Amino acid sequence: METKNYTVAVDLGSSSVVVAVGETRDDGRMHVAAVVSKPVEGVNAGRIDNIELVSRAIREAVSEVEAQLGIRITEAYAGISGDFVRCARHTDHVYVFDPETGVSQRDVDALFDRMRNVQAPDDETIMERIPQNYMVDDSQEVKNPVGSFGKKLSSTFNFILCHKTPIQRLDMALKRLSIKMLGVFSDALATPEAVLLPEEKEEGVAVVDLGAGVTDVTVYYRNVVRYTVSIPMGASAINRDIRTMGVPEKHVESLKRRYGSAVAELAPEDKLIRVNGRTAREAKDILLRNLATVIEARATDIAEFVQQEIKDSGYASKLAYGIVLTGGSAQLKDLDELFRRVTETDVRVAVPDVGIAEESGELAANPAYATAVGILLKGAAQGACAVVEFVAPAASAPRHVRTGGPACGACASGSGPTSSGRFGAPSRFRTARRSACGTTRSPTCSCAPARTAPGGSAAPCAAPARSSGTDGSACRPHSGPAARAPAGTPENRTPPTAGRAAGTRGGTPRGDRFAAQTRLELHIPESIRQGEPKFHGRRRRGNLTPGERSRITQQRIEQRLHNLPFNDL
Repeated sequence: METKNYTVAVDLGSSSVVVAVGETRDDGRMHVAAVVSKPVEGVNAGRIDNIELVSRAIREAVSEVEAQLGIRITEAYAGISGDFVRCARHTDHVYVFDPETGVSQRDVDALFDRMRNVQAPDDETIMERIPQNYMVDDSQEVKNPVGSFGKKLSSTFNFILCHKTPIQRLDMALKRLSIKMLGVFSDALATPEAVLLPEEKEEGVAVVDLGAGVTDVTVYYRNVVRYTVSIPMGASAINRDIRTMGVPEKHVESLKRRYGSAVAELAPEDKLIRVNGRTAREAKDILLRNLATVIEARATDIAEFVQQEIKDSGYASKLAYGIVLTGGSAQLKDLDELFRRVTETDVRVAVPDVGIAEESGELAANPAYATAVGILLKGAAQGACAVVEFVAPAASAPRHVRTGGPACGACASGSGPTSSGRFGAPSRFRTARRSACGTTRSPTCSCAPARTAPGGSAAPCAAPARSSGTDGSACRPHSGPAARAPAGTPENRTPPTAGRAAGTRGGTPRGDRFAAQTRLELHIPESIRQGEPKFHGRRRRGNLTPGERSRITQQRIEQRLHNLPFNDL
């Protein structure tokens, strides 16, 4: 195993969890290596209610990413969204250290130090501190105060606050998977990083991230985040309204995406669609115009909430680039047209295509992945995540094993050492032999053994890769232990000293007592056999006296213990 750095993002939504892994290129762009989305339960409007269900969904997504990339994820960045995330403004000032030389960087750092000392309420934590503007002597607003003349430097900061409990639950869900959460970002700040161009941030734009349970609104102006808010309403409210039409819950989402429209007058008036029920008799027909009417009513509510939040930000009249829609629910047909009619401004639907490599465009070209890609970009700016990359072991060369029968092909000469028992006893199972090409062959395949050529190199094996014997059997690749086969004919057996030069005794490798089992031949004394019928094999023992049986058994035991040849009685 070797360690490799990636950036890992976990975007936990109300209906799905997205896990993305990327790597920063030398040119600064993010290469998205993998993106996986899985349905999730146990999340209500961005808040984790059932950590067991959430951990299970994250585990499925993480496991699939790990399988795709051959890594094990140990660290990740996460995003969070819900009505428990809010922004608050705070204004503070410092006096210029030397008014005659103007405002210096020392004065700006002193102002930042004062802002860092601002404490959040006991049940909240500060996620971001974003300076909004700088004022010199309370009269002149400047973008960069360094060099300006004045006695007093003040600024307004936008604090992004979040309740501690949702963050703790998210951290707990990741720790169940042995994943360390390196940082957590507000989805409202992460999503614009993947969909907005620099000129849009400068001239003014509102990003609306439409999720299942939460709708995030972020207002940019002069390249600064001016306002963020999370509306606890999303596409799940539209799904609940469609359920009131008698549509089974399992068909609601597919029906909305395939046939739904956010503008009723753009839907066909006389077109019907059939929705399956529990049985064929329960199937019903729905008019597309009626479906669009239900969707439009709830989508209009969401658009009006968004419009009101933009007005509350104070920048409604300064958004030159209008509204950018993104998120999984932004794929609803004609939703951009509905927002255009309600807000009376320009609207476009965006996919994450900013800051990522061109070859990653197709993989991440989905509005539902905008937040995950944004978390990747923000996380990469803070530091990559440590993951463990698994390196597959090098595949060993296939071994040539004879499955049975006579010698194969050109190697039918029958030469080469075979395995026999200790002190010349014939071997019941011969050990596999290795040919010159490095392949392992079974004892019944009498291919020529490896030969050492001058210079230490092995001579090539004359046997082909696959060759058939006279019985139709063939050599086959084999990666396990050598196949055991009965001993060959007596004339093919080798003398006891055949394998001693190779570090064996009696042809059997030392230390491997059971590699070659010895066949025990029972010889009955002539005096006992006289007048008795001839028996074969183990039946002879039944004609012996108890004393003779005991002696034979004792000799067998001694032979096993001391590896001695079996003598006649």
